[in-house]
Amino acid sequence: MSEPLHAYAWQMPQWQDLQRLISAERLPHALLLSGPSAIGKLRFAHALVAYLLCESPSALAACGQCRSCHFQSDGAHPDCREICPEEGKRQIGIDQVRSLQQFSAQHAHRSGGKKLVLIHPAEAMNVHTANALLKTLEEPASGTLLILVSHSSSQLLPTIRSRCLQMSFGVPKNEFTEPWLRDYVGDQETAQRLLAEAGGRPLAARQVFEEDGLATRERFDKGLLALVDGQRSPLQFAEELLDADILQVLDWWVARLLSLSRYQLADQALTVSSWQRFKSLPAVAVIAGLERALKLRGSFNRGVALNKRLILESLFLEWTQLCQNRAVR
Repeated sequence: MSEPLHAYAWQMPQWQDLQRLISAERLPHALLLSGPSAIGKLRFAHALVAYLLCESPSALAACGQCRSCHFQSDGAHPDCREICPEEGKRQIGIDQVRSLQQFSAQHAHRSGGKKLVLIHPAEAMNVHTANALLKTLEEPASGTLLILVSHSSSQLLPTIRSRCLQMSFGVPKNEFTEPWLRDYVGDQETAQRLLAEAGGRPLAARQVFEEDGLATRERFDKGLLALVDGQRSPLQFAEELLDADILQVLDWWVARLLSLSRYQLADQALTVSSWQRFKSLPAVAVIAGLERALKLRGSFNRGVALNKRLILESLFLEWTQLCQNRAVR
């Protein structure tokens, strides 16, 4: 017997919206679940797929006991397809999407049942793959529901977005995520610090904990301070970080710049006190750096081939020059 898969507590408003659509038999042929990464959108999508395939669902989740639920938990349900980048790749292949046309043309194995397609992250499709998906969206097969999960829906083709019912997920409130994370990590203070590091994104906070990310980010912070103090050059600091995953470095950089901009513009507390020395930097420059870091992180997430060394050298050269212009000590 498998455990029923629920949406997270902070996703109940979106879940209730979908329940109303299902009850009114107004569920569209395509859904786009969009919002920041690491807040649980994929979990929500999996819970929805299980619910729609379940033979005896409750109001909140699939039963977890029927034959359909067992198939789903084993990843072998004949009426479900999940498409994501193959192992070792960051982009969804065009052949993966083209196979959907044949799948959509088939009848559901369960009488009157639906066929479900889950695609994530949707922005991992290049323009050719996206156009292949568009053919399926333009001629939707009866009884087939496509669920797209996107961390950056603005990067999708407008024609894809326009053919989906869009549901937005924001960063959830700490009142929902802090108890959940506290139960996982063991104490409230650590949960609060992890959420601050992750910009309030609960799954990112959990990942930081699992990867001993707090210690890693402390190492990055110390290296940056040594850079500003002239103890190493931007090229040397970039060299030191080449052993780290580029997404881990960019997550740290985004988190720090976001915290600094909130401190400057909204007088919110800094995530780490050592960044107090950067408070005099122009807010417009900090925001510009944040926007660039977000774009870089999105590009790496989509599998765009970028030179890691050059990216890091450029980031830290610009930061050094910015600090020198403002005589940051």
